[in-house]
Amino acid sequence: MRSISYGFLTVCFILSGAQAETALSLPHCLETAMGHNRKLIQARESIRQVEGGRIVVRSRFMPHLDLTASYNARRTSLSDGKTDEQLGSALRFSQRLFEFGPDFAEEVQTREDLRQAVYAYEGQVYQVLARVWELFHLILLQNRQIAIREESRDNFQLAYERQQARFARQLATESDVLNAQLSVLDEELALNNLERAQFNNKMDLLRLIGQPIGTDIHLDGGSVEFSIDQDRAVEVARKNSVAVSLASERLKEQGRVVREIAWEYSPDINLNAGVQDGQRNARIALGKKGRTWGMDVASELALRNTDPPDPAGETRWSTLVEARIPIFEGSSRIGRETREKARLRQLEIGLRDLYAETELNVRQAYQQVLETKGSQRIQAERVKIARRRLEINQILKDKGQVDENLLETFRNQFFNTQDQLFRNQETFIRRIAALRRQMGYFE
Repeated sequence: MRSISYGFLTVCFILSGAQAETALSLPHCLETAMGHNRKLIQARESIRQVEGGRIVVRSRFMPHLDLTASYNARRTSLSDGKTDEQLGSALRFSQRLFEFGPDFAEEVQTREDLRQAVYAYEGQVYQVLARVWELFHLILLQNRQIAIREESRDNFQLAYERQQARFARQLATESDVLNAQLSVLDEELALNNLERAQFNNKMDLLRLIGQPIGTDIHLDGGSVEFSIDQDRAVEVARKNSVAVSLASERLKEQGRVVREIAWEYSPDINLNAGVQDGQRNARIALGKKGRTWGMDVASELALRNTDPPDPAGETRWSTLVEARIPIFEGSSRIGRETREKARLRQLEIGLRDLYAETELNVRQAYQQVLETKGSQRIQAERVKIARRRLEINQILKDKGQVDENLLETFRNQFFNTQDQLFRNQETFIRRIAALRRQMGYFE
């Protein structure tokens, strides 16, 4: 049902793109990205590839049935050119019944490949969703910044028109008019850059959520609220960390390897038994491949026998049992045991270090968010002060109490302070997105 709904949404996007704006909410963008983002789709296909290989490895426990045919011809006489031709066919069956001992090597490798693919996908999910969250709130922020820039431009436009009127009455110099016009042009230039940046962010957002690029969209949302407790952020990050989860799985796998060391000292047993009556035969075998023992069964039914039938027609059976008991192998098994246990301790220490590193990174990211939040609040007050100082000095300049250079200084201070505020606002959103990516948390 989910794939059907995604397809329906895509059709709606295409049909409505040329007609009206498409309203998008943050939950909708996150959900659509999960279903349609191309990188995530590729990562899911990588998981399916590994799962396909896992099926191939486990197919040894399924019945294997095949039909064979043979043709044998040989020259029986050189003088008369006679040949002896024989045709034969047989139906063969084989299957592995069970295994014991250490896990099958290919099975172990398949588990590792699957872990790699799954956690790589999870990391890709966090990265994509964090970027979607960031772009969504950046676009909303740029809407507010555009509105502020437009209001500021309109105010400077009124001041410019006022200076033109004063210049017409010879109450202002041409330089006063040009400075007022320059303020308008500065705001228009900033507006143009801001609108282009917002357009690029919208196109990037559409690409991330797998929708047609160029669709006219409108985002439904408000300003960013930061109300996450620091200790809670650390707890969530530890729980959702891809690196921690992968290290935990590898530690469990290594613990299994250490537990299986005891099999190193068990005897190697081989059993091969069978029965046949000329046309039919069945065999059972117990053997060791690598470090794993397995029991296999096989049988064959001759549909057309190439050999002449046994005149006695008796049923024959055979059994072979062989046991090898290791007594001393030059301390090689002791060396392998030492190596695997050291590897286990190394992974345990690495996991504890990953926990500490995750907590450190989250707390540092949290403090960066608080720092940017404080800077944003202070910078907003500085913008108000810079604007008011510019207005006061403009009035004093009109009265001839302030020279042009001082007014230009206050004008540059206002624009620089406002630009810094806008950069702080964008940095605030980006740092929250980075913190959420480390936490793996998106509402």
